[in-house]
Amino acid sequence: MDAPTPTITVEADPFIPYVEEADYPEHLRPILEPYMSRMGFIPNALKLHMHRPEIAETLWKLNSNIMRDPSSTVDQKLKRKLSVVASTGNGCNYCTSHCCGMLKAASGKEAEGWGVGETELQALVDGTGGWDDEAEQAAIEFVREATTDPANILASTHAKLKAHFSPPQIVEIAMVASFWKFYNTLHDCLNIPIENHVLHDTGYTAIAAKKAYGG
Repeated sequence: MDAPTPTITVEADPFIPYVEEADYPEHLRPILEPYMSRMGFIPNALKLHMHRPEIAETLWKLNSNIMRDPSSTVDQKLKRKLSVVASTGNGCNYCTSHCCGMLKAASGKEAEGWGVGETELQALVDGTGGWDDEAEQAAIEFVREATTDPANILASTHAKLKAHFSPPQIVEIAMVASFWKFYNTLHDCLNIPIENHVLHDTGYTAIAAKKAYGG
């Protein structure tokens, strides 16, 4: 299966200026280094976050603690899948493009990559599959419902989640869904331009939207 056609082909200008590299706060540089190692560039989002460095530091640490902390009780690949489910559900093209790219990328010593195939990835995006087993399916269905209507998650969805995951894991999965609701909102309302490095992955949100509207 071919990758979806990109919906954005040119990196736009931000509506407020980025913090220039020469002006990066010194205490944030050690936190930025892992991003450069994993991604090969500093995302535009981080260059805007640094206008409020004290908050940025907390936000980036929260991101790392939720998505890749050594203490995690939930598989990191599954959490990346859940980030795709949440980001597509929230309609955030910026985060969807980044997260889909990470799932597709080959695994490396420093870069995050999981080698997920195009067919599996598009099934995850459009809600028809993308899980490896019943446990993953339960987590994906939970995050999809939590993203769209968190106060009305089906009792059957909660029951399936409880059948496959421990209380600490369930709380962690809920934190993944909640974190991406915040992150997606932040990046959408700042209208952050998608980087040239990621433009080729901008077609996935359109797949999710087409499915949602019965296309």
